[in-house]
Amino acid sequence: MFAANSSSTRTVLVLGGTGLMGREVLAALARRGAPARVMVRDPGKLAGRDGLDVRIGDLRDPASLRAAIAGVDVVFHISPHESDEVALTRGVIDACEAEGARLVFAGVHVLAENPVAGWFNRTLFGLLLPRYRGKIAIGAMIERSAANPVILAVSNFMQNDQLMLPTIRDGVFAHPCSPKGLNRADLRDLGDIAASILLDPTFPSGSYPVVGPRSLTGPECARVWAEALGHPVRYLGDDDTALDAAIDRHVSGYRAEDFRSSMRKLRTLEWPTLPKDLAVTTRLLGRAPTDFTEFVRRVVAEQSARAPVRP
Repeated sequence: MFAANSSSTRTVLVLGGTGLMGREVLAALARRGAPARVMVRDPGKLAGRDGLDVRIGDLRDPASLRAAIAGVDVVFHISPHESDEVALTRGVIDACEAEGARLVFAGVHVLAENPVAGWFNRTLFGLLLPRYRGKIAIGAMIERSAANPVILAVSNFMQNDQLMLPTIRDGVFAHPCSPKGLNRADLRDLGDIAASILLDPTFPSGSYPVVGPRSLTGPECARVWAEALGHPVRYLGDDDTALDAAIDRHVSGYRAEDFRSSMRKLRTLEWPTLPKDLAVTTRLLGRAPTDFTEFVRRVVAEQSARAPVRP
């Protein structure tokens, strides 16, 4: 793991702190005893999280964004599931450049060894995932920015399952996976990596993969959940009706349409675990990334601990 240098003097702003990624970054910073500033529209969503410097603002309000970034050393940003996501990120880049803050971004990014390969890969992925063209453009835009950027290109999130946990508990695993395997990463690992980078002003600018230790098929994921829950869980990720029902139950708005589009593609897109990507992730973490079985057992244990005790 890269050591955090002068972490006590680093001022960190986390955007998207109430989402899947952002809350893991805040938790990782808290585990390090590092204070964080967070900009949110609704501070009520941060209830129970003490020690945060909460600023009320909106990415669509440049003045509130600039006020939140003022005096900050580094900003963590996530591509929002919004129709104007490119314009919103452009505003974040502009504010970081104006305030002299570093930008650390996590999300969709096409890694490539040179600009030509990057253009080709972005074009190809844009054809395969047309709804994600904006997210692909965002990664390239941040990479070219003057905000000394670090980009964390994260593979498929294990936390998607946590989002759909009630459906899984009902015995249905509806998240599609290619029969050839889908690499899946634990966002808690992403949080640990991001926190170390946010607190280390010497961390080299560039793009880095964040992956899980192995690729999984849909039936394998269902089997792991069944073993942890102690009852059968069927894989129905190839069934449009089951997938749509799971998405409609747990996700809404523009994000739901993003999920619907991308998850259908995961049925046919193999996502292999490349040794070089795994090596980078392991180096950033200072340990092996979390295995899916470990993640599932942790989620089940946490849910059980929070369950009300019956008299």
